[in-house]
Amino acid sequence: MTDVLARALAACEPTPAEATKLDGIAKLAKDLVEQAKTPEVKEVVFGGSYAKGTWLRGDADIDIFVKIDPALDEQTFEKIGVEMGKKALAKFRPTLRYSDHPYVEAFVRGVRINVVPCYDVERGKWKSAADRSTFHTEYVTRTLGAEKRAHVRLLKKFLKSAGIYGAEISTGGFSGYVSEVLVAKYGSLEGVLAAASEFRQGQVIAVGDYDPDFVKGFSSPLVIIDPVDPRRNLGTAVSPECAGRLVLAARAFLNKPSVRFFSRQKPRVNKKLYPHVLVAEFSHRRRSPDTIWGQMKRSQNAVAKQLELAGFAVIRSTCTTDEETRGAFAFLLESHTLAPYTTRKGPEIFRAKDVASFVAKANGPLVMWADREMRVSTIVRRKETDAGRLVRALLKNDGSGVARGMITGNVKIYTGNRRSSPLVKQAVDELASTEGLIFGS
Repeated sequence: MTDVLARALAACEPTPAEATKLDGIAKLAKDLVEQAKTPEVKEVVFGGSYAKGTWLRGDADIDIFVKIDPALDEQTFEKIGVEMGKKALAKFRPTLRYSDHPYVEAFVRGVRINVVPCYDVERGKWKSAADRSTFHTEYVTRTLGAEKRAHVRLLKKFLKSAGIYGAEISTGGFSGYVSEVLVAKYGSLEGVLAAASEFRQGQVIAVGDYDPDFVKGFSSPLVIIDPVDPRRNLGTAVSPECAGRLVLAARAFLNKPSVRFFSRQKPRVNKKLYPHVLVAEFSHRRRSPDTIWGQMKRSQNAVAKQLELAGFAVIRSTCTTDEETRGAFAFLLESHTLAPYTTRKGPEIFRAKDVASFVAKANGPLVMWADREMRVSTIVRRKETDAGRLVRALLKNDGSGVARGMITGNVKIYTGNRRSSPLVKQAVDELASTEGLIFGS
């Protein structure tokens, strides 16, 4: 274990030369933002992994927070933040990005710079989603020494390699701040993984005190209490799939430690399943990444549910987008077609009124009888027997649960064994793959 962690840390800690370069870029960017200050801006500070000293080699972003007078309304607040960011980074082709509030992003000498507005508030008096961030930075720098920051880097690398790092809707995984909180709680990477290997549904993870009665209102797979705001659940962003993969990956690593857990391994893909994957590819409207991923995931789940209600067995499903204009849904099905008829069980024959109602609503069954369970049963014709036709119809129907107005243009329906774009192939492979490190070779 000691040797494995030493080798992994050597691969994810920034080199002195990289740190020096990043410091220079950070100073340049912050100076530019300072020069763009308006009277409403109280302070400009660093945030994120750069400020906390937990960024990974070759993977550094620099967050610069603009702390704005809390007396300003939301519209003015957003306008000042955006205008400052665009003015400061004008030489670097800035773009507008969206989370809960808009912020400005640009690449300076190959490094992503985010200029994010937040209110200059006291702890607990939050007005925007970004207000806690500067308090997070202060908490981590005060709580984690050099050794624990090294273990945060190890944990981040472990999570990245397992494909569960990042709280974005597209991933539904563990954020950088959650990684820091976990190390603050359990002391080291090994401590985090030992605890994770025994996590249970609804596990509560808290560094300090919290209100157990308030926590009962949380319903996420893992409840991770924000030490800066004990009424906030950081686990809300973690999907059940990512929580499960952490538990399994932790057990696998502790059982057989290896540096392979700190680099993304290619999963094993069973190509025999390709013909059983149904793909719906389409163009969609331009949206911010969080917005389009949210719409895509909700729509995918709605279509999967409609397929199941129609009698199709959906084994796994996923969605993908290039975050521009192209997207796709993919469904691994037991079968793409169904028999033209199906049975429908009714009430027990002793319930006279219910039986009468069932018979009246049967709408011309092909056969009706009293079965061995003493229920009324029927054979009825299915409304749809082809999964591809049903999915096409659902994507054209605004009332099917698909995000209204999201899809533009034609919808292509085909199976996973057809040659397709790298974007779609990745989604198909996801449905037909096994994580070798987790489940063995």
